[in-house]
Order: sequence, then C-alpha cells, then structure tokens
Amino acid sequence: MLNSNTAVLCRILHPDAQKALLDWFATLSERYECKDGKRVNGRAWRAELKRMAPPYGVMICEGHDALRQALLKHMRLQPLDEMALALFVSVAVHIKSHKANISFAAQLGEKLKGSTSCVSGLRFERLQKTSDPETFCQLLIQAVKIRGTEGVNVLSLADGIFLWMEEWQRRENHQPEFRNPFERNCIRWANEYLSTSRGK
Repeated sequence: MLNSNTAVLCRILHPDAQKALLDWFATLSERYECKDGKRVNGRAWRAELKRMAPPYGVMICEGHDALRQALLKHMRLQPLDEMALALFVSVAVHIKSHKANISFAAQLGEKLKGSTSCVSGLRFERLQKTSDPETFCQLLIQAVKIRGTEGVNVLSLADGIFLWMEEWQRRENHQPEFRNPFERNCIRWANEYLSTSRGK
C-alpha cells in the first residue's frame, strides 16, 4: 500500500542523522561551542558560508565539512547526496530558526499576515518548475528569506532537497519518474503547500 502522507520524511530517515542536522543548524547561532573537545564559532561558519557562491562554493568551508562528517557517521553520502548537502547548506545559512510544526512546503503556503500565503502561488510554481540545481537553490534562498523570523522546518527542507536532487539526476539520465506518485517531490510539495494555502 502506498504511503500518501506527504509530510513525512522519505530520505533522511536515521534519527541520529536527523539529530546531526539539527545540532549543526543550532551551532550556526552559537559564537562559542565545544564540539569533540574543539572550540567552534558557529556564527563565523554561517558568515563564511553565506559569502560563498551557492550552491557548491560552500563545499570548501569548515562549516559544511562539519555537517558532512557528522552525517557520515549515520548515513552514506553518494556523490549526488554530496551535491544535495551543499545545496542544503547554502540555503540553511539563511534560515533564522527551526520550526518543526508543519512541513517546509506547508510553511510556504502558510498565511502569516492576512489572507495571502507566505510564498505566492506564482513564486511557488516557479520553484516547482525549476530544472537545474543552481536556480532551485536561489529560489529556496528567496523562500526562506521570505519566511524570516517565522522559521523553517530544517529537516523537511533537507529531505526535500535530497529527493529533488534524485529526481533531477533521473531526468538528466532520461530515467522514468518514481512509480509511487507520493515519492515525487513536486507532488509532495504541492500537496503540502495546498494544505495551508487553501486553508482558512
């Protein structure tokens, strides 16, 4: 039976990998933190990562490598996953806070002030139709900046990026889409976005 719950994670499933992602994100707001007996300045990481050309410029930074090493303890990273991770890091450094109440795509449809969605239907459609990682990254950065202090579901965002990159590679290699429609990122995100944008 197909799992039609489009809010659940489908790529980053190991609880320790999820914790590593959230711990890394929390570190970005800390000036002084001890990790593995080493003093870390997460704010300096964030500043350096923001200066890099997205999405792949971050791969040479200490902050990116710290997350990569933490994840490798709990999940394998294929070359495509390395690209997805760089894209995630490029976007995550622009997130103000982690908010896990609903999925990332649902947060984009959320009505924060008045009756309009946080991210307009037109902007969301552009995000959905993106065909290359660089543009996808830029549009995600814009989306999380619009969310501002309302925060973003960091795990849901990361999971969606990893899935989007898989789909992108399949398109590039002229492979068919996933047979399960609920495994397709565009369907998952559309369902989640509409769940809040069409609500009261």
